Amino acid sequence: MTPGEAQLLRAAARKLGVDVSDDALNRLARFLDLLAAWNRRSRLTGQRDLASLVRTHALDSLAPVPYMPSTGLAIDVGSGAGFPGIVLACLRPDLEIALIESRRRRASFLREAIRAVPLPAARALEMRAEEAATDPELAGRAAVAISRALRLDVFLALAAPLLAPRGTAIAMQTPRTAGLARALADKHGFRLAAGHDYALPGGAARTLLFFDRGSPVS
Repeated sequence: MTPGEAQLLRAAARKLGVDVSDDALNRLARFLDLLAAWNRRSRLTGQRDLASLVRTHALDSLAPVPYMPSTGLAIDVGSGAGFPGIVLACLRPDLEIALIESRRRRASFLREAIRAVPLPAARALEMRAEEAATDPELAGRAAVAISRALRLDVFLALAAPLLAPRGTAIAMQTPRTAGLARALADKHGFRLAAGHDYALPGGAARTLLFFDRGSPVS
C-alpha cells in the first residue's frame, strides 16, 4: 500500500467514524498486498491492482466497523476474498470472526491471509452457509451475521439460523434495495431495525441495513 493509498483509507475511514490505528493499517496493508499478489495469478476479485482494491472494496468494508459487537461471534456469510470479514478482523483483531466461503480457491486465500497478517481470532471455513446453519459451533451463536456479497433475500434466509436470540443481521447493500427491506424482513422473521446510508470517495452510494427480532423502525 502506497502512502497515498494509506492516506485515502484513513481519511475515508474518519468520515465513517472509524479510527485506523498504525497497527490496523499495517494489518490492512499486509492483507491487501497479499490479495493483489494472489490476484495476479488467480482472479479473486474483479479489480486486480492495489489502488482499485482499496477504493472499491477495502473502504466499503470499513463501514460496519462501528457496529461490531464488543464481544461474541461475528460471521461473514459468503466472504469471498475477505470483504468485509478480513477487513473487520484487521480493525478488530480481538473479535471472534468466522468467514464462511464455499469456494475452495477463495477459502484457501482466506486461510493464508489469516496466517500471514496474522489474525489469530479469525477462522476461514470452507463450507456452504446452509452447512454452517447445522454446525453446533456456529448455529444460533452469532452476535452479528454480515454479508457484502449476497442478495438481501438470500442473506436473510442464511443469517436467520446463525444468529443468537439477540443477534443482528447486517446487510451491505446499495440504496435501491432498501425499499424491499421491510417486506423481506417480515418474510424471514426479522424486523428492519435501522438503516445507515453512506458514500464511497468516488461517490458510489451504499447502505447498511440492520435486522433483528425486535420492533420495526417507525
